[in-house]
Amino acid sequence: MKRMNAIAMMTLMVMGLTLGLTGCGDDDEPTPQVVLSLRSCSITEGAEYVASELTEATLSYNNAVAVSPSANITLNGVKCTAMPSTTRAMDIIITLPTLEEDKAYTLDIPAGAIVGKTDNAATAPAFKVSFTTKAALPVEDNAAVLAKQLGWGWNLGNHFDTNTGEDGKPFQWGYWDSAKPTQKLYTNLKNAGVSTVRICVTWGNYQTPETWTIDPAFMAEVKQNVDWAETAGLNVILNLHHDEYWLDIKSAASNSDVNEAIKTRIEKTWTQIAETFKEKGGYLFFESFNEVQDGGWGWGANRTDGGKQYRTLNEWNQLVVNTIRATGGNNATRWIGIPCYATNPSLALENAFELPTDPANHIMVSVHFYDPSNFTLTPDNSDGKSEWGHTAAAGKYQNGSNEDHVVDIFQRLKRKFIDNNIPVYIGEYGCVMHKTSRSNLFRNYYLEYVCRAAHTYGMPVCIWDNNSVGSGNEHHGYFNHNDGTYLNDAEKLVKTMIKACTSDDANYTLESIYYNAPK
Repeated sequence: MKRMNAIAMMTLMVMGLTLGLTGCGDDDEPTPQVVLSLRSCSITEGAEYVASELTEATLSYNNAVAVSPSANITLNGVKCTAMPSTTRAMDIIITLPTLEEDKAYTLDIPAGAIVGKTDNAATAPAFKVSFTTKAALPVEDNAAVLAKQLGWGWNLGNHFDTNTGEDGKPFQWGYWDSAKPTQKLYTNLKNAGVSTVRICVTWGNYQTPETWTIDPAFMAEVKQNVDWAETAGLNVILNLHHDEYWLDIKSAASNSDVNEAIKTRIEKTWTQIAETFKEKGGYLFFESFNEVQDGGWGWGANRTDGGKQYRTLNEWNQLVVNTIRATGGNNATRWIGIPCYATNPSLALENAFELPTDPANHIMVSVHFYDPSNFTLTPDNSDGKSEWGHTAAAGKYQNGSNEDHVVDIFQRLKRKFIDNNIPVYIGEYGCVMHKTSRSNLFRNYYLEYVCRAAHTYGMPVCIWDNNSVGSGNEHHGYFNHNDGTYLNDAEKLVKTMIKACTSDDANYTLESIYYNAPK
């Protein structure tokens, strides 16, 4: 190309500038507009939304936009407020009026309601979108619902939990409670106001070693009792109880081979139980284990092994949940109780206790409460206590285990679990019959206070009953395990405990019980 001279260059520059100012030589043609178009709307045509959750709509355009002062944007004829987004120049936020449930709506944005922010004459075309509304699904308060359903419960203690500590070798003299339960037992329990029966079962004595097959006759006997409870209209909690003799958690925590062998047996055992009961309805609850611990009841090697036993129990609990869910049927969503180490509520409050992952989100926390044990379980021992609470005589009660202790433990359980919609139940609580009338006044006070505290903090309870008549250590008799008649003149006390666990009377409080403590 030949080089232009300076005069020619200047001439071309002036001509170009002139053409630019005159719209390329046409004085009557307007400056081209940028066409506004809608890119997206946060409301989808034909969709259904929860009425209470849909409060605004966001419209996104292809350029910076504003709302025309004369805009008349409406929802079913009701004018809506519209404003440019404070974070994105291309968005318009439309505030919707309060929506009704189960109703059809149309959002109407007329032509010209949305204008270009930098191109004076640019306007967006009309736009309409229609949708319907629905009610929000109720959020089930699992903890409250189950507390009401389970109510005041009772343990068929020392019957199926009879234990020899040997595989395949049942106790040769029969069951520890020397009873033969009948339909009448469960019917009378229901008539007395019982809502739930916890059937504690030791399975290992009835398993064939290696295959771990449960004796069909024993399984049938357990099932018969579950059926009787169902007929009576009771809930049932079914568990592995004194199988701790083979659930050697201390060895499993330190030896992976031992742990794998135990896990194999856990899976085979729970598969058989779950298959047997998988078609039972929501009245049946499973409980993975009872009081798994190394013999020190929470004060053994678990305190010094760096958390190995806690992690092992967490692993076992997860295995039980996975095994039960895998059997299908109603087990896919059945509630499962999960105990912490030794089922000690204080240990449930520690971070080392982890709940299993559960796709059904139907996990409950199981704890036991016998504090202080030297009053509730062993008053006849050398360190035994005969009284309890703020009115107890000096030297006759256990320091630090009175009313404040009950409230502290239950309140902390509520905060950690129940307030997060994780149910907690007290699978065992109780206090033996004492040997003097004064001591039994404190026993009755203790049982009423614990029951009312459990109700106050949203936890159902199950009294421990071993069918024992009389008083002193190990005497926990309330109902005859054969026919459900009362033992030890327990009717009045039972009715008091049921009232404490279930009454919604605002005037019946922990304070009112506190101020009526024995003098």
